[in-house]
Amino acid sequence: MHSLYRSYGAVLASLFLGLVALWLVALIALPQLNMIERAFVYESRGGAAIQSQVDIDRIYQRIYTIEYDIDALRDQAEGEVAIGVAPGAKIGEDNTAGVGIAVPSATVSSGTIEEQIAALETEAGGLKAQLVDLEVEETRLLEEKEAASGYSLRNFTTMSSLHLRIFGMTLVYSFCVTLICFVVCYPIAYTVAQTANRERAAMLMLGLLIPYAINELLRIFAWTMILANEGMLNTTLDALGLIDMAQGEPIRWLASNGAVFCVMVYAYILFMVFPIYNTIETLDRNQIEASKDLGASLIRTHLRVVLPYAKPGIAVGSIMTFMLAAGSIAVPGLVGPGLHPDWFSQVIYRNFFEAGNWNIGSAYSLALLAACTGFILVNMLVFRVGIRDIAK
Repeated sequence: MHSLYRSYGAVLASLFLGLVALWLVALIALPQLNMIERAFVYESRGGAAIQSQVDIDRIYQRIYTIEYDIDALRDQAEGEVAIGVAPGAKIGEDNTAGVGIAVPSATVSSGTIEEQIAALETEAGGLKAQLVDLEVEETRLLEEKEAASGYSLRNFTTMSSLHLRIFGMTLVYSFCVTLICFVVCYPIAYTVAQTANRERAAMLMLGLLIPYAINELLRIFAWTMILANEGMLNTTLDALGLIDMAQGEPIRWLASNGAVFCVMVYAYILFMVFPIYNTIETLDRNQIEASKDLGASLIRTHLRVVLPYAKPGIAVGSIMTFMLAAGSIAVPGLVGPGLHPDWFSQVIYRNFFEAGNWNIGSAYSLALLAACTGFILVNMLVFRVGIRDIAK
């Protein structure tokens, strides 16, 4: 703190610290606290209460319609509205003398106007009596709904078995993406870090960075164009004679989580390769040479020398890749929508922005955050690294 003030002065240092504090409070602490509070506040949707309100609205509409029809029939009987039907005539008869105004909707096809009015008044009386009972029931249901709402764990315990399965599979899928990223990125990071020619290493890293100059959504859409039924990959296979698209035999690459894994590895590869590269780059090459001189094979050298040294970088890359994969919405939502199993992030999105149930969405988000935090702790335990090791 004192070195910061000495380096930048009291004004700039205070401004910097104020902006950092504002960022921590406004963009991290407050939203997280709000999400945690919502997660533990159960908001009863009151399905029975809502249905009762719908039934009451329908009865009110029916009563208004009956009253309108009664007024229309009375006007017709008094001769105030010329519709071509004499007072006392039967409504269902063919009357062509009038101007053809429509008969009220609630009338029947036979019987005098007086009988119809009496029938409508009887129906209205029954509906009003029913309305009283429904309003009493609605009051009771609303009170039960209000009593059911409040702080509790119901947002977590009401998670359906399907959502639990999706939650578990999302963690498994994210682990698979992390494992594939490591298998792909470790050789790349090791090769670049051990390259004696620094210009060559810079060119290799630049080749990894160039695709990231394009928006992430465009990169995902590019993969959908490649993997689509009539995309570039199937077109190439058709040109090689491996498949016959004319006979309707394209390979459905987008119809599985394999395509999602592929696109995620491509999207998050830098988050795995850079931490591993930064760690291996500081490894003394003499240790690798000494291992070879002592007769160790290439695999043994990596298992006994390189991998133990690169543990902090692997831990950081695994944490970043896993959390990005677990919380991804764009990739599973755009790569073959509806053709692969849902990810838990999509369930959370639908609760927030489609169902409008922010409390359930917050509970699901908190559950996913807890699972990711558990992965971080297990990862640190497995690799035997601490916060200081990761910070390096």
